[in-house]
Order: sequence, then C-alpha cells, then structure tokens
Amino acid sequence: MVFIKDIKIEDEFLIDLKSILRKKTVKDVSVKDHPFGAGITEGLNCILDIAKSYGFRTVNLNNYIGYAEFGQGDEYVGVLGHIDVVPEGNGWSTNPFEPIIKDGKVHGRGALDDKGPLLAALYALKLLKDSNIKLSKKVRVIFGTNEESGTEDIDYYLKREESPLYCFTPDAYFPIVTSEKGILTFELVQNLENVFDDYEIDYIKGGKRSNIVPDYCECKIIHNNNNQLIMALNDTSLKEIYKIDLEYSENYIIIKSKGIASHGSTPELGENAIANILLYLNKVLKLKNDFTMFLEDFSELIGKDWDGNKLGINFYDEESGALTLNLGVINENNSEIRMRFNIRYPVTISHEDILNNIKHKIKDTNFIFHEGNHNAPLYFPKDHRLVMSLKKAYEEVVGEEAELLSTGGGTYAKLMPNTVAFGPLFKDNENLAHQANEFIHVSLLEKCIQIYARAIYELAR
Repeated sequence: MVFIKDIKIEDEFLIDLKSILRKKTVKDVSVKDHPFGAGITEGLNCILDIAKSYGFRTVNLNNYIGYAEFGQGDEYVGVLGHIDVVPEGNGWSTNPFEPIIKDGKVHGRGALDDKGPLLAALYALKLLKDSNIKLSKKVRVIFGTNEESGTEDIDYYLKREESPLYCFTPDAYFPIVTSEKGILTFELVQNLENVFDDYEIDYIKGGKRSNIVPDYCECKIIHNNNNQLIMALNDTSLKEIYKIDLEYSENYIIIKSKGIASHGSTPELGENAIANILLYLNKVLKLKNDFTMFLEDFSELIGKDWDGNKLGINFYDEESGALTLNLGVINENNSEIRMRFNIRYPVTISHEDILNNIKHKIKDTNFIFHEGNHNAPLYFPKDHRLVMSLKKAYEEVVGEEAELLSTGGGTYAKLMPNTVAFGPLFKDNENLAHQANEFIHVSLLEKCIQIYARAIYELAR
C-alpha cells in the first residue's frame, strides 16, 4: 500500500472538482425527469461522467441518485456522499458557483459540503484500481441528490438496490463519528385576527432552510404617518442590540436585520436574524393585539435560546452532548405567522419527550404545533467491524489514535444501513459548510484521498 503515501493532487482532479462545483445543484421545482430540479440532474450527470472517465461502471437511477462501481461479487462496500448543496446565501466575496483556487484553498459552494470530499473518495477508488490492488468485494461510490432537503434519494435507492455491507459518508469529521443526534423539525403557526388599528405588518420574511441559521430577515410595517410608532422604531440602543437597519418611505418602514449564518446543528456559532427582529419588535410595539401577543410569547418561550431551555427541552447526555434548537424560517402575512424549527437531540433521549414538553409549554399560547420530519439518532459501538476497520485505516495514515466522535450534524448515516460518517474535517479545520465563502484546503483533500483509499481497502479486501 505504498501508493497511499504522500499523495499530491494532480490537475485532473482539480479540473474535475471545478466542473462539479460550477453546477448549481440547489433543490428546485420538480419537473419531468428532474425530481429535484434540472440543476441537480445536471450535477449528477456531471459526476457520473467523471466516474466513467476514471474507468468505472456507472448507473443513474432516474436522476434520483446514481453510483459508480468497481470490482466483482454479490456484496459491496459503499461510500455515500451528496452533490446537492444549500442555497448560496449572502456575504460571498467570490461567485459561489465559479470556483477558484487561492492560497491553497478551493472556494465555492459545495467545496466542503460535500462535492470535494465525495470526489476525493471517488479518486481514492481510482488509485486502488489503477494500482491493481486486489479486493474481494465490490466498491460502490454513491452520489446522493437530496441530502440537504429530504430523504427521497435514499428512499428511492433502497427500494431498488441492496444496502451496503459496510459504508461511510465523507460528510462530517475525522476520526470517526459513531454517534449522531436525532433530528426533528417542527412548525409553530399563529393565526392573526385582532390586529393593527394604527399600523399594519405587511410581511415578515427570513431564512431559507430550517437547518441554516438565518443571516437576514426583514419586516415591512405600513404606518400611515404614525409618529409615535416611528419614534419607537428609531430607538438607537435597541437598533444596535438587535442589529437593526431601517429603510423609510412615505407611509411604510422596512426593518432589516443581518445575522450570521451557520449550520443548524451549531446555532451558537451564528447570529439569528429572525430572532433579532422579533425581539426588537417586542420591545418597540406596545399596542396590544394578536401580533404583539405573539411577540411576547416568542420572547418568553424561544427568544435567542439555541439550547431549548425556555421550551423545557434542554436535554443532555454524555454520549452526544446537548440538544440544539434553530429557528430557520419565518413567513408572515396579515392572517398567519409560520415559523420553522430544527432540533438536534441527544442519542439517549426520546423524541416523544421533546414533543410533549413543547406542547405543554405552548398550551397557554395561541401557537399551533405541526410536527415535521424526524430522523432517529444513530449509535455504533466501538467494537463494530465497520468502526474497527475505519479506525485502523485512519491510524495507519495519520499516525495517531482514532477518537470516536458524536455530532449534531445529520448525515446519510441515519438513512443508509451500516453507515457511519468519516471525515473530511479534522478538529482544527475551519468549517464554513452552509456559510458564505465555503472552502476546503487542497492539502486536506490530499489527506482525505490517502485515508479513504486505505479505508476502502480495509473494508473490501
């Protein structure tokens, strides 16, 4: 296995990576032959063409998902990643879909999450093939298309294909993630009836996905020259506290808040623009109506709580840490407010307990609760064959003991049997997944190729 030492990425790899990153693989409206939008279909075909050029057999399952395969046998070892990405958001210093390489980094949406690591795994398999390394099992690199917004791609796959004997997904951290928190989404909805005598909330809108801390929110208030309201909105100290800017017109004001985006599993690293606007409005709007009652309830039960303490769901366990709560999306019109949340909860906690606690807390409010998607927690023991094989591969390449990790991030490991998350980030690497100016170091990609080549060999030899 000398070939896995000191790998230097060749131009071929970087050219291929750039071609994938140029594809805007953000989920879009489903149309004929494009279940997740034409952009994702284009991206899937792009990476399948790359795999074919590497000498692999490729399969496209009706643009829901695809794979590249090498070797013989009935059983197969899998590597599962995704080519879909979250929307680009604001704050980029470069074009997010025109990748560049600068200062040893590949910049672009998806460079880290998950196109770069996925191509590294495919390239690792190419090295095994080109070096004539003998394997006893087939190896399949699977290209998912719906990881950021659902489970339809894996559902479609498992109805048509056998699950892998062992599998890893390059979509989290090194060394090995053996525990993944459960993921629960829900909505709180409030109807508005008795509202707005001397002003009107035309809209509130903010956020794109429940699993992203929203970096922008705005609210339009029609005020009809209500000087008292205008003065209240202009409270300088409150504007500073809640990161508020005001845009004036003759009979309305647009309130804007800029936050800091981060992954929904780490809301403490971001600044929630939706929470800022709602808390600010709660301070300045005094006339009692359905909307201000909503603001009071929001401030009392949610606010900027990212651990769920106010909702009575601040659970914790030793295996995976603390629960996190993210308010990701809000939409409001004159008749309804709708907020979408994302929870990551510890592996030993029952999701029914979380739901019951939320329902108990909101019972005296006008909030209406709607449960969304649920992915149960994941846990692998340290003596599992998959864990032991990946541990050996990591330790032989990196030269240090492989610590077993827990994460709040949701990966394909929850959806595909016999799968754990394995890389690509080390603990000291900056993580800009789901954020502006996403990048991955070229040197990290080189290290991933080495580790993944060794891991594939360990699992399939």
